[in-house]
Amino acid sequence: MGWQDEYHAKLMTAEEAAQLLQPGDVLRSGIGADARSLMPALFARIVQLGMDVRIISSSPSPAQEWFHDEYAELGFDLSSEIFAGATARAGLMDRRVDWYPSLFSNSFNVWDRLPESEREPMDFFQCSVTPPDENGYMGTGGLAWQKLDYIERSRTSVVEVCPFLPDVPGERIHVSQVSAIIPTALDGLPLLERAGTDAAETIAGFVNEIIEDGDTCQIGAGRTATFLPEFGAFEGKKDLGWHSEITPAGIVQLMMEGVFNSSRKTYDVGLHVTASVNARTQEHWDWLNSNPPLEARRVTSVNHILSIARHERFTAINNAFEVDLTGQVYSEAIGTRVYNGTGGQTEFHIGAAISPGGKAITVVPATATGGTITRIVAPGPAEGFVTVPRTFADFVVTEFGVARLGGKSQRQRAEALIAIAHPDHRGELRDAIQTHFYPSGVRASVLGD
Repeated sequence: MGWQDEYHAKLMTAEEAAQLLQPGDVLRSGIGADARSLMPALFARIVQLGMDVRIISSSPSPAQEWFHDEYAELGFDLSSEIFAGATARAGLMDRRVDWYPSLFSNSFNVWDRLPESEREPMDFFQCSVTPPDENGYMGTGGLAWQKLDYIERSRTSVVEVCPFLPDVPGERIHVSQVSAIIPTALDGLPLLERAGTDAAETIAGFVNEIIEDGDTCQIGAGRTATFLPEFGAFEGKKDLGWHSEITPAGIVQLMMEGVFNSSRKTYDVGLHVTASVNARTQEHWDWLNSNPPLEARRVTSVNHILSIARHERFTAINNAFEVDLTGQVYSEAIGTRVYNGTGGQTEFHIGAAISPGGKAITVVPATATGGTITRIVAPGPAEGFVTVPRTFADFVVTEFGVARLGGKSQRQRAEALIAIAHPDHRGELRDAIQTHFYPSGVRASVLGD
């Protein structure tokens, strides 16, 4: 039987594919992967099974309605992992969703080495793909993420074929690897409108001073870092390389213009590497669909610390909620309530920090809540989750300047961070370093004595 016959044999309606979900199954969803046309039928199937299904999702799309507040009373068994996203966030904040702390690059490695009796099952996985090529291989649509890793391990995998996804080079899924195929009922994916923070434009200027021609770069998700390309963070630079979990729209544009050409990368010379890229305009879609010098690879490979660190002059740029005066970076939770999750920040920050000539940049607006709360904070009792330990602290950038923390003592770091904090909060931070870093009766140098 040729792949075309196998394709048609596996072609089902969404309702037929949902029936493959069995009582007691664990339903898995990877980030950026949802087969949205399947979701209503899966919802109905889970209810039909008396809610006897566990759901573990990484950054679920809004189509996963079981995360929505209006269905909380139905009692879906929900968990999220690695990155929450807007859909899972509310459930995590009110504790009806459980959380799996993990890293993109290591989660499957952990699963593989566990005794089978201790593994969380991967019973049913669903995702979106492009139509098959002449050899029966379907693309990830630029959204490689965890798709291949889940398909290789899951008992049942259902894919939604979406012609509107660009056929970006990289990971491929053969028709023979999946259990069922459904046609899409959609004309395209909704693109959420987002805006950068008020501080992003000023921060972009400071980041531009740190970036050097020939650097290999990464940018993380978030309302400051993601918008740095549009605000000029790479203006005037040349021969930049790209190796990143996500690829913002502003970077796609700079690739098309040749600012990013990856010609001076240590590895994958001339090739941009990502786990995720979206087409936000028709022009971007056409470029991504034209066999560009870009590959969408599984996130376990892209985010691996060793894959990052082997590049010389790797420059990672990521967001934070807070940075304390020792250099610890907090990016995933508000207190102990998960808001975003680790994502790839820990991997890229550490990889860049140990890269030969690398730079790990944390961008953070100096304040929150209209200036009333400082994001440069005093160290204190552990009441939140540290995303990057202080031992890997490097650059911190606010709209008030740049603090380079690597190689500095606690007192020196505190002084550098106070200098880029909002002026309204510097007094309280000076009092804090007196308490934390100096013996009683000795006044800190930053107090001006």
